Amino acid sequence: MTSTRARKLRKDAAENTERLIAAAVRAGLAEGRFVPLEKIAAEAGVGIGTLYRRYPNREALLEAMAVRAYRLILAEAEDALASGDTGHDAIGRFLRRTFAHRDELVLPLHGAPLTEGTESAELRARMQRTMGAILERGHRDGSVRVDVSAGTVVRFGAMLAQPMSNVPGWAEVAAELRAVFLRGIAPDHG
Repeated sequence: MTSTRARKLRKDAAENTERLIAAAVRAGLAEGRFVPLEKIAAEAGVGIGTLYRRYPNREALLEAMAVRAYRLILAEAEDALASGDTGHDAIGRFLRRTFAHRDELVLPLHGAPLTEGTESAELRARMQRTMGAILERGHRDGSVRVDVSAGTVVRFGAMLAQPMSNVPGWAEVAAELRAVFLRGIAPDHG
């Protein structure tokens, strides 16, 4: 990490950064990955020069969006690991909580680039370890079938969290699908 990135941003610069990322997520969801950067800057209420000072190119902006998204879901995964009574409970909590962030997620399973050697790659690895720990708990406590992997849960969560705001009743449909999934990953004790 460079000394420029390591130092704390001024309050106004930090606010501009958050507005830019939020605007980029909204614009990207509405128009796709190649929305003009000028439009993102305008939606954030800053000049294009402010955007380019913080994000010199589209790849840097996408990386910042991915970092923000990984931080959101990692916090939910860590909370689920700490709060769930069983591995199955933790998975349910994780899926419910990440669904609430669905319109903020810009991740590889949502169309963002899969990078290596970046902050988002480090966060992705932490996410994989945390989900692995949740699944390991579920396997150990008998609440999750042993053939279910962390990747299965993450892929399902990503499918549920696809921005579907144009689909009426998507939250209810997603809740039904989540319930079916959670029943399906539980061992058959009958």
